[in-house]
Amino acid sequence: MNPDNIVVFLDSIQRTIIATQAAPSTDGKLAVTKPVVLNVQPTPDKKLQVQLYPLFFREFTADRDEFAKWFYDKSVIVMSDVQLEPNLIAQYKQMFQTQNVTANTPVVKLFDDEKN
Repeated sequence: MNPDNIVVFLDSIQRTIIATQAAPSTDGKLAVTKPVVLNVQPTPDKKLQVQLYPLFFREFTADRDEFAKWFYDKSVIVMSDVQLEPNLIAQYKQMFQTQNVTANTPVVKLFDDEKN
């Protein structure tokens, strides 16, 4: 098993999902937080580029400090016991690290506040 309850599975449309198991699964569902889609694509120089995309951006939630739970029906996903490469696990964990914001930290606005 991967460290820190990290699980790997294929969802119902065959995307590879990496997530953190939130609690013991019950009622035929897998409960996870911090799900990401693993995307692999070839580059022009015939190498593979690996990217992780959040399934849902925390910036769109009312409470950005909480990670939502996602429930996957076990009858429509494919679980795996694959051991992930340490660099991929590090990249996954880094995506969800919180940063301390100080008074001097610039604010990045996702949406325009001005009305047109």
